[in-house]
Amino acid sequence: MQRAIYFAFLYLFGTSIGNPNAVTQHVSPSKPTPTEIFGNSWQLDSDGSYWLFWKTNATHITFETHVKTKGYVGFGLSSNGKMFPSDVVVGWVDSNGTAHFKDCHTEGHYAPTIDVSQDWMLLQGLEDNFGTVLKFVRKLDTCDDKDYQITDNTIKVIYSYHPDDPASFDTLPWHGANRRGAKSLMLLSAVKANDYQLPPDAEQFDILHNNFHVPANTDTTYQCTIFKVPEKPSKRHMIRFEPIITRGNEDVVHHFVVYSCPTATDDDEGSVFNCYGVKPKKFEKCNDVMLAWAVGGVGYDFPHNAGFSLNAPGDPRYLLLETHFTNPTLKSGIVDSSGFRITVTPTLRQYDAGMLEIGAMVNNLQFIPPYEKGFVSKSHCHEDCIKMAVGNQTNSLKVFGVLLHAHLLGAKLTARHFRGDRELEPFSKDDNYDFDYQDFRAMKQEREIKYGDSLAMDCTYDSSSRTKPTVGGLPTTSEMCLAFLFYYPKVNVTFCLSQPNYDQLSSVPWHAVKQLNTWDWKDKSVRDNFNEIVDNSTYNYICYGLDKSANIHFKQGNFHLPEPTKYAPPPRQCPSGH
Repeated sequence: MQRAIYFAFLYLFGTSIGNPNAVTQHVSPSKPTPTEIFGNSWQLDSDGSYWLFWKTNATHITFETHVKTKGYVGFGLSSNGKMFPSDVVVGWVDSNGTAHFKDCHTEGHYAPTIDVSQDWMLLQGLEDNFGTVLKFVRKLDTCDDKDYQITDNTIKVIYSYHPDDPASFDTLPWHGANRRGAKSLMLLSAVKANDYQLPPDAEQFDILHNNFHVPANTDTTYQCTIFKVPEKPSKRHMIRFEPIITRGNEDVVHHFVVYSCPTATDDDEGSVFNCYGVKPKKFEKCNDVMLAWAVGGVGYDFPHNAGFSLNAPGDPRYLLLETHFTNPTLKSGIVDSSGFRITVTPTLRQYDAGMLEIGAMVNNLQFIPPYEKGFVSKSHCHEDCIKMAVGNQTNSLKVFGVLLHAHLLGAKLTARHFRGDRELEPFSKDDNYDFDYQDFRAMKQEREIKYGDSLAMDCTYDSSSRTKPTVGGLPTTSEMCLAFLFYYPKVNVTFCLSQPNYDQLSSVPWHAVKQLNTWDWKDKSVRDNFNEIVDNSTYNYICYGLDKSANIHFKQGNFHLPEPTKYAPPPRQCPSGH
């Protein structure tokens, strides 16, 4: 069982795919200067012709687009990433310096339709040496059914532009196939404050592979390297981490995970080995996750009151960097020096941060039937584990960041929070999960985990295109259902996972899965029966930590999933008639 738990850490990001162009875009030399300080920025296209800046408050969001064109600019929000149906704005600045701007929506392969209710408001429009600048604002929820409600969900931002001004909004020329695109973003919970100024005493160090030659005889490689944390005379706090990807290898590098490695020594610095092949036994205990990056992520800025502690007694002195390389075409000559850039400061924050993993054990007891549009896989972090983590009723943990993770079938993910017989607001909920855009979410407000609380992870999967069952596991075609919570102050518990026992079918869960693989899943009544079995099954929870003396090293037990009063989000504040 402990070996399976170890795999839950190691394989978190081993199967991510996509094109993480966010890694290099933030250092583009052609990045334009916005008209004011925004908390977030993003290069939407590959060549730096279209930049987006934005900021939010409790009720509104302000955007500013900088586009290399003296023609019209299109920008919008879409549920599916396509040009229609979508909520869009169109604007340009004419030869007289007059800005033209309209709130529109799209319904087909034709020009946008101007909304009756103009809810996107232009604040500024101008042309500069970069191109055309449009700054505009709108409510997060306009209550207009033609507008997209902006929530914490992953949102597909769409964009387009044209080299020429139109004669009018009724005569917009087509932008063309190469002047458009879409990008998934978390508009309300971005985690890397691009305009944030690092403190003057901040220092940076890199943990990078040294010209690693990616094998050409296999499509998947897991490479591990041991690094020593640079020595300093006193404790420091890590306040930022960001990926560094070797240019040209964006489609080869799929993930990084950094673990603390308490058993390493100076002699091990620079050791390189296959993460899942034959490796020194001493590195098997390097399984306390510190940092992670996957497709679409851009790095993380810690809040001003917390950071990961380095170089104090008990802190990690050695780090293990795991990198997943993918080479499906078996291309030769790929050399990589990717990894992380870590920013630290000797000016300590108030709290030491930690990371807690919750969700489903990564094995084939997580079972997803085919032909289902919305099958929900549930897991639970038992209150006994939280009691051990928190210690006593006067203590608590403050959660400030969340990373949700599933594979290709993932559609909706929710990290849930229970207190007694009621459910609190979720830590994070994404009804538009995008496998190619995995990043930490910053909490708008810190969330408190108290003694006796319990946590859960629900993953809704769309398996309607599959004809065979899908189980939890390592490949992209298998599934995971996990959440990672950044919190403070750091405690010894590192993860709290669970798995169903299917005890209505067999006293041995693995035997039950063998039975399930023989069922006729085309029959809806069979699938309905399986849903009832899952709902009524007992679950086995696993609580793991680093402190053996506190009895947190390994603990497990069986339980039924609780049924608290479900959380009801506050109603939309819309006037009558909407």
